[in-house]
Amino acid sequence: MYARAVDDAADRLRELRREEWGDFGLAAFALGLAVVGTQARPALAMPLFLAGLTVAGLGVRALWREWDLLDRLAGERHAYVIPRVLAYAAREATTERRRTFAALIRARLQQPAGAVDVRGVSVREELEALAAELEDPALSLDPASAVACMRLLTDVESPFFAPEAVADLRARVRQVRAGFEPAHRPG
Repeated sequence: MYARAVDDAADRLRELRREEWGDFGLAAFALGLAVVGTQARPALAMPLFLAGLTVAGLGVRALWREWDLLDRLAGERHAYVIPRVLAYAAREATTERRRTFAALIRARLQQPAGAVDVRGVSVREELEALAAELEDPALSLDPASAVACMRLLTDVESPFFAPEAVADLRARVRQVRAGFEPAHRPG
């Protein structure tokens, strides 16, 4: 990702945030007028109410587009210079999320052999090691690797769910595991 693309993405995030706030503010105003209109001008209440709902829908659309852009940018290390992208990605590296990821791995590995292909001993061992590292409080996980882990374990097209993608699964697990380092202790 080029510096110009990062700047454009940051601008787009700011634009979507302004659009979101503007739409929700206008929707609240229209809905408030609809409530007041029930007493003052009953004929205007329903059109104002419908206008408020329509503009609220536009706000939801802006909110969704903002989330989608943040989610896509979280997969780009260069985009972490944007504070909101870094904060979004850092949420995946929290202790709670890491425990959830470890539980997902263990649940997948505990499924009966007929229901899931554990892809041989070496990949199974790497997945078990990843689960152990995810639960280890003495290790920290960088946000980019945490996002890669989340995508590995939740994306439908992930090699985690494709029995024929052993090499890709092994590479992705190793990519996540490379993001661990000893946790920095305060004091």
